[in-house]
Amino acid sequence: MSTRKLILVALACGLAILVAGSIQLLRIKDNAVSTLAEGDSTEVATRTVSVLSSEVRDGAVLVVTRVGVDPTATVPIGDAVVGWSLVTGGRSEEVAAEGGEGGAIPSCAGLSVAPGHQVDCLLRFPVMPKGATVVTYQLGQDQATWTLAG
Repeated sequence: MSTRKLILVALACGLAILVAGSIQLLRIKDNAVSTLAEGDSTEVATRTVSVLSSEVRDGAVLVVTRVGVDPTATVPIGDAVVGWSLVTGGRSEEVAAEGGEGGAIPSCAGLSVAPGHQVDCLLRFPVMPKGATVVTYQLGQDQATWTLAG
């Protein structure tokens, strides 16, 4: 094969890659994950969830959340901790089993929420944040993500 033909084949391959990449970008353009700020509320399946505030105290990240269940839902939340996780330093961390600090805001651990009701509760993640820190809530295929302040 001559050099001229090899150059034409290489250009054709490059063009095919460019067209395929453009098609893929058009396919996934609506799949972007939006990140919410503290205080923002969103719907995840039959639940309304929000991260109200967060702080780092005593070697842990404390997150105050609000969880509500749609009045038309047939199943209550059995444990308000289920579905929450914290991502920091590229690692996903689960909520501490012992729950929150007590006080005015109850721990989410073991807290149930009936359809048509909502509660504010405290999540405790026993890690120190490393860089960008986000909290996620996932129920089935639905997920919401909040960027924590500070």
